Amino acid sequence: MKVKNIDIINHLNALHELSDVELPVRLTYAIKKNHRRLVTEYSDYDEQRKALKDKYKGNTKSEEYGKELRELLDIEVDIEFHKVKEDVFETGDFSITARQLEALEFMIEIE
Repeated sequence: MKVKNIDIINHLNALHELSDVELPVRLTYAIKKNHRRLVTEYSDYDEQRKALKDKYKGNTKSEEYGKELRELLDIEVDIEFHKVKEDVFETGDFSITARQLEALEFMIEIE
């Protein structure tokens, strides 16, 4: 699946919010696998972001820096996410909010 660097950041933040929620083992497993894949891609983004920050040394408010940062955030990468079937939400005794469900949407396989 093609995702932008900004999406990687958003997915990582969303998965972090789910770290204390008790979920079915299949879903927890998928979250952990996807988290690891996202972190790998994020590290490449973060390395480039730091280089960009060094390039503009304290001038990160400049238009050029903003343009290059937006370009970096818009770069697409291909990640093979571990998917779970939507029926995982019908089994088990757990509850999640609509916001949490939306955070998992990228890894749900709808039949």
